[in-house]
Amino acid sequence: MSTPATAQKRLAFFERYLTVWVLVCMVVGVAFGKLLPGVTSTLSNLQFGQGSQVNVPIGVLLWLMIYPMMLKVDFTAIYGVAKRPKGLMVTLVVNWLVKPFSMALLAWFFMQHVFSAWISPELAKEYTAGLIILAAAPCAAMVFV
Repeated sequence: MSTPATAQKRLAFFERYLTVWVLVCMVVGVAFGKLLPGVTSTLSNLQFGQGSQVNVPIGVLLWLMIYPMMLKVDFTAIYGVAKRPKGLMVTLVVNWLVKPFSMALLAWFFMQHVFSAWISPELAKEYTAGLIILAAAPCAAMVFV
C-alpha cells in the first residue's frame, strides 16, 4: 500500500489521451471542410478588422486553449525569480539567441539549398521567415496569436 507521499501522480483522463483528442479533432476538421465547404469558407473569411489576416475562429479557439493554462500560473512565484535568476537567464538566452539564429541557419540551409529545386526563391524566403518566427516563440500557439 502506498502512502500519499509515495503515490505516483497520474495524468487526468483528458491529458492521458491528448493524442487521441488531437487526432479526432483533425479528422473532424477535415470532414467538416469536405462536407460543408461553404461554412468553412465563411469561417476562414472572418477577421479581426479588414485585412488583418487574424482569423476570428482561430484566435478565439487558441485563447480557449491557452486560458486554462494561464489560470494555473502561480504569479506569486515571480517574486522568487530575483533569488534564483539562473532559470530565467537560460530561458532568455535559449529563446532569443540560440533558437532564432540556429533556426535561421537551418532554414537557410534547407530552404535555399536542399529544397531549392522544389520551391521558388520568394517562397523559400517566406518559409525561412516563418521558421525563424516559429523558433523565437516559446510555444507554437504564440506564433498564431
